[in-house]
Amino acid sequence: MKSAVTALVAALLLVVSGCASSRQSSGPPVSVEIQQIGGGQNIFYYRGPISVQYRVSITNPTNQPLTLTRLDLQTIGPGAYSLRANGTPVNLRIPPNTTTSYTVSAWGYARGGYLASTTPVSLRGTAYFQGPSGSFLKMFNENINQM
Repeated sequence: MKSAVTALVAALLLVVSGCASSRQSSGPPVSVEIQQIGGGQNIFYYRGPISVQYRVSITNPTNQPLTLTRLDLQTIGPGAYSLRANGTPVNLRIPPNTTTSYTVSAWGYARGGYLASTTPVSLRGTAYFQGPSGSFLKMFNENINQM
């Protein structure tokens, strides 16, 4: 009985890990990084709506120009603030073999309080690109420290 349960758990872990590894971004090896800029932890001390700014850096290692057409940002779990789950239409050209940075603002809601204002924020992002070979997307995660 115990070995049957162990085998079942092992089989479930194998299936779950297979599902998790199959969810990859499509397209060329473009990298997207995001950093929170401006403000500081004091803006998250009071509960309420906030505007958060980010610097988005996109590295295009290919020999073809790309265009970022949309950027979706979403917070994962608790943190100093949460973002509204809205997509941002963008029209940013990324030349071949370069890194391009731009600034984007997002509306969120601060949890408020001394301890919550220093809690790290986990972001999940999806960047939608258009290239000569067609459309593709790049998914990324970023942990933003508030200290």
